[in-house]
Amino acid sequence: MSTTIREIAEKTGVSITTISQILNGKGERFSEATKKKVFHAAEQMKYKPNFFAKNMIKNHTNTIGMVVPEVTDVFFSQLVKGAEDYLNGEGYMIMLCNSSNDTKREDHYIEELLHRAVDGLIIASPHILASEVFSRLKEKRCPFILLDRERNERQEGRIAVDDFAGGYIATKHLIDLGHRKIGIIVSDASFYNVFERFEGYRKAMREHDLPIFEDWVVSGDQTMQGGFDATRALFEQDAEITAIFATNDLMATGTYRYAYENGIVIPDALSVIGFDDIELASFMTPALTTIRQPIYEMGTLAAKALLGKIERPEEAMPNHLLKLELMERSSTKKFDSGSSSTV
Repeated sequence: MSTTIREIAEKTGVSITTISQILNGKGERFSEATKKKVFHAAEQMKYKPNFFAKNMIKNHTNTIGMVVPEVTDVFFSQLVKGAEDYLNGEGYMIMLCNSSNDTKREDHYIEELLHRAVDGLIIASPHILASEVFSRLKEKRCPFILLDRERNERQEGRIAVDDFAGGYIATKHLIDLGHRKIGIIVSDASFYNVFERFEGYRKAMREHDLPIFEDWVVSGDQTMQGGFDATRALFEQDAEITAIFATNDLMATGTYRYAYENGIVIPDALSVIGFDDIELASFMTPALTTIRQPIYEMGTLAAKALLGKIERPEEAMPNHLLKLELMERSSTKKFDSGSSSTV
C-alpha cells in the first residue's frame, strides 16, 4: 500500500493540514525547517500523491488514450514511442489499447477510454469509425487525433502521408532500373493506405505502358509470414518476376526469407523494395531499399497537436501531410537481362 499523509504526520509530528499544504506547494507560511522535515519524510516513505483524486478536481487527468490496430507491429510500436516520449516530457501518461484490427474492439476501447476521463485520444485506425463513436467524442468534448490515412471525413487533427505518391515512387524506382515484370504484395483491401500504394503502383506501370497481370498482384497478411507466403505465390504463378514491391517492410522481410530458402539472390536476381523504413530495414542483408515515412515523428506530432488542443480548445488542430522519402539501399539494382533467378 502507498504511504498516506496521515502516516507522514505520525512520523513527523506535523499536522495533516500542514503536510497537505506543503506537499501541494502551498506551504509558504511554514518555516524552512518544517518544510524540510515534511519533504524528507515523504521521500523516505516513498509518498506519492493520489494523482487522479488530485486532478479530477480540476477535470484533468494528465492521461492520453491511444488505440492502435496491432501493438506488436514495429510500425505501431515506433508510433507509440514517438507519442509517449513527447507526452512523458510534458507530464502525461499514455493508456494504450490494442484493437487487434477488430473494429468492434476498437469502438469499445474508445468508449472505455472516454469513461476513464482521458484528456484526449490518439486513434491509429485503418477503419472508418462508427458514427456513434464520433457522436460520443463530440458529446464528451474529448479532443482526438486521427492517424487513419484519411479514411474518416474530418476537418482538423489529421496526420497522414501520401500513400498513393509513395506507391508511385517505389514502382517508378524499379522501372527506372529497367525492371518490367514487377510483382506487388498487398494486404487486406480494407487498409486504405495499402490500397493507395497499390493505386500508385498501377499509375506508374500504366504511365510506362507496362502490363499489370493478375498473377503479379498477390495479397498476404501484413506480417513477415504473410510476405513469405505471398512471395511464394508470386513465383508459383510467374517465375519471370524480376522485382517485387512489398507494401510494408515486414512483408519485404518475408520476401527475403523466401528468396534465401530458394536460392534467389537479392538484388542480383530479384530487386525488392519495401515501405515504411522500420529500424530493421537498414540492418537487413542486403539493406532494404524502401519508402521512408517518419513514423516516430508522426507519433510526436500527434501528441504535440493533441496537447495544443487540450490547452487551447478554441483553436483548430492543424492537419499535416508528411513527406515520404525514397531510401535507396542495396536490395535494388539495375536489371540485367542476362541474370539468373537463382544461384
